[in-house]
Amino acid sequence: MKHLKRYLPPLTSIVAFEAAARLGSFTAAAEELNVSREAVSRQIRALESHLGIKLFDRDANRAVMLHQGTKFFGTVSPNLWAIATAAQGIAGEILVENKPLLDTPPVDDNDDLPVLLIVDDTPENIHHLHGLLSDSYRIIPYTAGRDALSYLSGATVDLILLDIRMPDLDGFDVCERIKATASLADIPVIFVTSIDDPADETRGLELGACDFVSRPIVPAVLRARIRNHIEFRKAQTALENLLSRRADRLQLAEDTLSQFAVEIGKFQSS
Repeated sequence: MKHLKRYLPPLTSIVAFEAAARLGSFTAAAEELNVSREAVSRQIRALESHLGIKLFDRDANRAVMLHQGTKFFGTVSPNLWAIATAAQGIAGEILVENKPLLDTPPVDDNDDLPVLLIVDDTPENIHHLHGLLSDSYRIIPYTAGRDALSYLSGATVDLILLDIRMPDLDGFDVCERIKATASLADIPVIFVTSIDDPADETRGLELGACDFVSRPIVPAVLRARIRNHIEFRKAQTALENLLSRRADRLQLAEDTLSQFAVEIGKFQSS
């Protein structure tokens, strides 16, 4: 630890990088941090120089996080959350109870937002996803598959983010039970996991999951996939409702014609 300063990147550079990676753009990071886009870019260049690697591929109009960037983000983001949580505890805003992280982040109360159920036995992963998505979705977090299934028995959600490797019930078991329940079967399920195995991805899709996202997560990609699957479900539901209404109208027309035929028959017989 004697020469820590030599190896530790500047905190301002780490914060700028985390914000840009989480939000998916330098401009959004600048707005969140209340600095200029140029300042964000300058801090990230300083971090790249310190690390000796390139984190983003960028030009005048865009910045795309590279593989090394996503890998570094997966390390930085949960640790920044741990620092923030510890700081809140020291400030007396939350009760830490000798733990570095809360078991789960607070449930959001905005009923106007789409609802995401996150199931992961690692609290740091839930905190990370909460930080990425809570501005656009109401997050319901669970660290055990059985508890999540119990919640779903009395509530509905718009999409489920599901880990694979969990004790007791793993993600495959949870997904299979969801898809076997008529009232839940149409809810989109996305596996979010550090496992990068085509066999696991194939199994998840065969069980009814709609997508498979490997860590480290690229925030913009995850957001786009969630949005697309929720919009697709809405469009599918709207189409089914339209077809149902047209079927009802067709049945009503057929019933009316049948009644007319009966009345005509009665008239002719009289």
